[in-house]
Amino acid sequence: MAVSANVARYEEFEEHRRIREEAHPKMVVIRRSQAPTAILSILVILVGTVFLALCLQSKAEIASIHDRIVSANAELNTLKQENSRMKTAIEEKSSQKAVEEYAENVLGMQKLERSQTEYITIDSGNVVEVSRKNESVFSKLESELERIKESLMDKQSEKQAAK
Repeated sequence: MAVSANVARYEEFEEHRRIREEAHPKMVVIRRSQAPTAILSILVILVGTVFLALCLQSKAEIASIHDRIVSANAELNTLKQENSRMKTAIEEKSSQKAVEEYAENVLGMQKLERSQTEYITIDSGNVVEVSRKNESVFSKLESELERIKESLMDKQSEKQAAK
């Protein structure tokens, strides 16, 4: 009886399994050739290697540019210091004291004293003669108007002095 009970349970189990398989059929796995998978794997590895090489190259370029920036900044600092030193030297050489010493020692000049000042008197008035070469029509007209204005002012001042 034990065997027949086991056989009955087994048949019942097989019936349930068959019903389940009909309700939910299994996926059928078809094995394909391994060649396309191998080629795909090689392509993925190749693309990854190229990407890694590009990343390394860009890092190398960034490092190179950074080095150039650092060296340019160092050169800039050196040039700023040199500029500051040169400005100080120019200020020292162009100071009033340095100019006076150069004029006295190198050029043999002396400071002007009051006794050396001489004033002169001009009888013809305050007249300045200017060369009229290459003057435009407008500048000639302007100078003539200025001369007439000065002449009128001189006559007016002479009349006031006569009164």
